[in-house]
Amino acid sequence: MERKILFMLLTIVIVLTLTLQLTDAFDGINNAINSSLSWNDPLVGLFTDTASLALTALYIILFFLWDFKDRGRLSRFTLELTVTVVVSMALVALLKILVGVPRPGEAQVHWSLIESIKNLDYFAFPSGHTARAFVLAYFLAKRWKKFWPLWWGWALGIGLSRLFLHAHWFSDVLFSAFLGPWVALLVELTEDWWLPYYRAIVNALKLGVLDVE
Repeated sequence: MERKILFMLLTIVIVLTLTLQLTDAFDGINNAINSSLSWNDPLVGLFTDTASLALTALYIILFFLWDFKDRGRLSRFTLELTVTVVVSMALVALLKILVGVPRPGEAQVHWSLIESIKNLDYFAFPSGHTARAFVLAYFLAKRWKKFWPLWWGWALGIGLSRLFLHAHWFSDVLFSAFLGPWVALLVELTEDWWLPYYRAIVNALKLGVLDVE
């Protein structure tokens, strides 16, 4: 029940934040924060890359290998994490195209759908790095609960690094910080629906090691 309540609250926050974004209500605070923050230390760039798509994929691969070594098959934790990352990144890509907000310092463009897809990284809203970081923080905090300040602190740091690097606006990071846990809860709450389809596909392909209990 607590997860359902949290999911509903996050849904309200996400809808509200998206509405404010679409109505340009964040313009003032976005410009103020972007003009006041600047930190060009190379370490900030290295830190923000810990939530890159490539390293996130590597983390997932390591969890896969750990599962196979430890139990000989995929764990529910790794499956849920993987599904959440895939779904969240699909939503991030879709919103980047639909909202079409350029990154700080870039000009507004009016591309076709195909051009927008080709130049997806040109768009700022929402932040993929931040969404991935908060997805990872959600699952890591569940698995290693005593280290939860570390996981959530890292995710918050990733969001801040995107601002310091002028890679994103404040609203991009704010929305994504809610989006990550929201998708994680969505995946968990709908598991009874999608998991049987996943198992059917795995069994049809005779990939028993990818099945979960």
